[in-house]
Amino acid sequence: MKARQKRRGQSGFTLAETLLAVLILLLVSSIVAAGIPSAQKAYNDVVLGANAQVLLSTAATALRDELGTAWNVECKDNVLTYNSADTGAKSRIFLRDDMIMLQEYVSIAGFNDDEGEKSWLSADGRPLVSVKAATENLKVSYESVTYAGGVVTFTGLAVKGGKKKNEMAKLSTLTIRVISPVPTVAG
Repeated sequence: MKARQKRRGQSGFTLAETLLAVLILLLVSSIVAAGIPSAQKAYNDVVLGANAQVLLSTAATALRDELGTAWNVECKDNVLTYNSADTGAKSRIFLRDDMIMLQEYVSIAGFNDDEGEKSWLSADGRPLVSVKAATENLKVSYESVTYAGGVVTFTGLAVKGGKKKNEMAKLSTLTIRVISPVPTVAG
């Protein structure tokens, strides 16, 4: 009889209690596991949005730096043509494949300047903001550009990209006052 009383006095879990604990643990684990992809997607969306904001700011700064001291500025058919204060070379800003491109003009010996495209440094130009800076296929573009009264105005400056190629960041209007320095004559 003492042996029987001793067994009843021992503490422990019954099979039913153990199975119930395992079931609760599995239920909680599955809920947590189901939430991980949602948390990862939310994190990626926040990081992509932050990258888009930084890229938009970088593009606005690059445009201000490029155009702030330009001269002979002209705008036609959403293409901005000007002389760069840095190099003195004729340059232009335009859109290609929803990306702002910068192209510089160089006189090439043997080509007549009137031949047009043959004198451009590259036929395609280069992105205003480097491809390395544009992660996740983010591209900076604009809806329109105008030049009047010494002011360049970009309308709808935006960063588009991500998997859905939607608008990630936008600046409705960017206005740049062109100082138009007097070009120095090499002599």
